[in-house]
Amino acid sequence: MEIKTLESPLGAEVRGLDLAAPLTASEREAANRAFAENVVLCFRGQRFARPEQFRAAVLNLGEPMPPVTATYRLPGFDEIEELTNEATDRRTGDRTPLRRGGSWHTDHSNLERPPKATVLHAIEVPEEGGNTEFTSLYLAYEALPGDVKEAIRGRRAYHAYLSRRAPRKLLTRTKEEEADSAGCWQPLVRLHPDTGRKSLYLNPMRCDEVEGMGREDGDALLDRLYGHCDQARFQYSHRWRPGDVLIWDNRCALHQATFDFDQRKRRYLHRIMLRGERPVPAA
Repeated sequence: MEIKTLESPLGAEVRGLDLAAPLTASEREAANRAFAENVVLCFRGQRFARPEQFRAAVLNLGEPMPPVTATYRLPGFDEIEELTNEATDRRTGDRTPLRRGGSWHTDHSNLERPPKATVLHAIEVPEEGGNTEFTSLYLAYEALPGDVKEAIRGRRAYHAYLSRRAPRKLLTRTKEEEADSAGCWQPLVRLHPDTGRKSLYLNPMRCDEVEGMGREDGDALLDRLYGHCDQARFQYSHRWRPGDVLIWDNRCALHQATFDFDQRKRRYLHRIMLRGERPVPAA
């Protein structure tokens, strides 16, 4: 087993490890330590004969949780979701492709206990394009001017399932799903429970307002923070290969899928999210 840090602001590759086989305690500890240290971790060349093997592999990294919407759950598996560029909103009958994940976000920050991480297994990916991009919210926070850090210290933002400012549509929820994912207040700066580092915690898909600020001022602050985060010096772009298993930390990173490939070609992955904890505000 070898862990190679990438030549980018975040990310590492794990080599020589077969996730379809049981891991030793030391292998499991090393993989989880590398995940905490690097934010994004890739296991190349993984093959699972059955979806339950993917789920068993993910148990080495955390506790799986079901997706908020059941529309694209893999039949027979409550916690595995199908991700494809062919996805549409089946509940409304709208045939327009949703381009799921196609803008900066962190997964389900509208939950009181949002997922700590997301794991994807690449089954079919285009030869060119279709990367997943990441930006480190650790580095973005650390690079903020002192006056901005002071302005956001102790502040919260309201995370809705779909913000009034969201750049794209999301899947339609059932009434039960709406009740389970109504939205909540989250700190703009959170403390990571494993590393003790401070990071921004914001989401262009979800953030609807800033506590204690009018709509215009709150929107201006969020836009300033979003623009600050969207800089190459904080980012890594993952070029997919079939068999990749990629895990990233939703607590300290934004991510987005790119759709810069021939949409007649298929991009198909399996996704599992890992249960997280209630975000702790940074002092």
